[in-house]
Amino acid sequence: MRTAAIILVLMLAPAVEAQQHLPPERMFCDPESHPNDAVAAAPYSHRVMFEDEHVRVLEIRLPPGASEPIHIHALPSVIYGETGGEGGAKFVYTEYRIENGRFVEVASNEVKPTAGVRAVWSPPEGPHSITNTGGVGVRFTRVEIKPESCAAR
Repeated sequence: MRTAAIILVLMLAPAVEAQQHLPPERMFCDPESHPNDAVAAAPYSHRVMFEDEHVRVLEIRLPPGASEPIHIHALPSVIYGETGGEGGAKFVYTEYRIENGRFVEVASNEVKPTAGVRAVWSPPEGPHSITNTGGVGVRFTRVEIKPESCAAR
């Protein structure tokens, strides 16, 4: 666990540097204020575990067969979790764009992660939804990195 924490800190260092020059916009400092934010749009699968002026830590749970509503992640983040082992997680990741005020599907891809626990970097994500088509529920922790300007407010 200590090794995982050290790796997470090392992965976050470039993100903090890249983010420090963003303005203290409400969407970045208070992500849930945006109606399409993951917690606002998909509260049954996204729960805030911790939040301050530097980070927001989300718990993401998706049972087998469940689909999330369309949502965004405005901040870059590190996602950490278990993919369900052999015969575990399988997802359909669907991307959208906004056209005339409506969501229009752009692409849909099946994702079958390899088994095991892992941490991955994710840039901000535009409108998307995820469906768990696998046989097991999944739980992930997502650490979203806020711009340093949020701490200066």
